Amino acid sequence: MQLFARDLMERNVLTIPAAMSFRDIQHLFVVAGCHGAPVVDDAGNVLGIVSAMDLLRAADQANDEDRDPGEDEHLGVSTLTATELATPEPVWVELDASAFEIAQVMRREGIHRVLVRQDGKCVGIVSALDLCRAVRE
Repeated sequence: MQLFARDLMERNVLTIPAAMSFRDIQHLFVVAGCHGAPVVDDAGNVLGIVSAMDLLRAADQANDEDRDPGEDEHLGVSTLTATELATPEPVWVELDASAFEIAQVMRREGIHRVLVRQDGKCVGIVSALDLCRAVRE
């Protein structure tokens, strides 16, 4: 049986408000047990996606002794917002994308999750773990 994004996706997508702080995102990921979520504006439009790897990169950069000239060494991760942390162009698939197509996209892009779009709106998210579960069943 062939599976599609509509069969695999998590429909209750955890979203992150654009102004949410680094620390609040970190706490949210721990409490929710997730590793990434879309960043949205007040109208619910997706502005980007934040992953646990984005948080790690930001923390690493804040602790980098070789800062770029002009970088304010007093600013740390605590001042960063979701918008600043987010990858601005998340990868999307349509509802009818097959599991195979989704896996190809993830592999090609080097990512662990894709957003599912219908009529220009985010209606779900599929993670690599979702694909693994489907293979196991």
